Amino acid sequence: MTMDRKLLNPEEVSQLTGISTTTLAQWRYRKVGIPYLRIGRLVRYDTGDVDLYLQRCRIEVRGQHTSKRGEHVRVP
Repeated sequence: MTMDRKLLNPEEVSQLTGISTTTLAQWRYRKVGIPYLRIGRLVRYDTGDVDLYLQRCRIEVRGQHTSKRGEHVRVP
C-alpha cells in the first residue's frame, strides 16, 4: 500500500459497493471478502483493495442481445 491511497471506513465501502456493513463485519470475522486493515480499534479498507474486489466481480459480456423475445442466442 502506498501512502497516497485513501482509506475507507466500513460505511464508505458499503455505500460504494452496496454490500451491507453487517456483511462486511461477517466477512471480517470469517476472514473472507475484501482485505482490511485494523488500526487500533478502527477498521479501514484500502481503496486499491476495494477496486480490485470490484474488478473480480466484473462479468464481461459480448455484443448485444439482438434476437427476438423468447429465442436463445448461442455465444461461441
